[in-house]
Amino acid sequence: MRVTMGSHQNFHEGEKQLQTEDGIDVETFESVMTEPFSPQLNPVEIRFVNGRTFAVAGSVDPLGRPWSTPLFGPAEKLLTVENPTTVRVRPGLATGHPLLTDIADNGELGILYFDPALRRRAKSLGSAVVEADNSILYRMSRNFGVCNRYIFKRLHEPPSHESPSHESPDISLVIPDHGGNSEYSTRPELGEGDNRLLTRADTTFLASRHSERGVETTHRGGPAGFISIDDATTISLPDYPGNGMFNTLGNLLLDDRVGLTAIDFGNGRVVQITGRGQIVQSPEQDPMSTRTLRLRIAAVCSYTADIGGWVDVEAFPVKPGMYNPGTPYLPGREPANRR
Repeated sequence: MRVTMGSHQNFHEGEKQLQTEDGIDVETFESVMTEPFSPQLNPVEIRFVNGRTFAVAGSVDPLGRPWSTPLFGPAEKLLTVENPTTVRVRPGLATGHPLLTDIADNGELGILYFDPALRRRAKSLGSAVVEADNSILYRMSRNFGVCNRYIFKRLHEPPSHESPSHESPDISLVIPDHGGNSEYSTRPELGEGDNRLLTRADTTFLASRHSERGVETTHRGGPAGFISIDDATTISLPDYPGNGMFNTLGNLLLDDRVGLTAIDFGNGRVVQITGRGQIVQSPEQDPMSTRTLRLRIAAVCSYTADIGGWVDVEAFPVKPGMYNPGTPYLPGREPANRR
């Protein structure tokens, strides 16, 4: 679906609809967000990106389905800023992972730069090409920081990428429908191991897509168990209040396809899901969210990755009323107990 923009270009139609429902002053919000959405990385942001040992890539497969893929590697090697709008990515994925084929097929890529130790994250949207050495040259069209809420604080010792099982993949060996390699072939429903991982998770990552802006990757976190299994093909997770941008849910109002990834930080197990998202009202007994994302699964893939070593430090204290203090609300519409 093609979106027609109004006089402002910072938020699209879906985002504005949800902002309006929540009483946000959309025009004021538009006016203060022009600078943060710049594709140019400033010197502080360049150091942040170069120093990352963990990121999450959002891509779109040849069937138009979004996927979110975790990336791990040494600082200065996993991500290298070549100029303020261009980043080289050396994903270190095991042979057969479809990410490079997806990028080669359509050039869409979004990256979440993530540092759980500092509870810091930034995300970007753009386009990419796969180069001869199987690195990814990523050109950003939009880049901005996101608040530190709901991030479980963890320390990371990255993998070296020297293991033969994590050499750069030969994209000629990968079948575009995500079904040609035994480790990365997909299933139509969750297995017992997937259920255990998801119901214990405190962290997940979503990929969604806008027809003009491309694929976007974001973080969702909460208390362990905040993801619920409705049945073998349906999961749900609450949408806790945050910065009021509604990037992901706004995208889903226009294109309901969504990808979700969860990671077991203890043993390296990864579950990647793609499907259709539906925004529903949260149960009355949930005091911390008004909306829930219900995801109906089209395909799921689980595998073990070399994620390095992780040390749990501190869960994020999720409380009611955690709205961003910088988000402008209309008079009389500001949330109670705002933090």
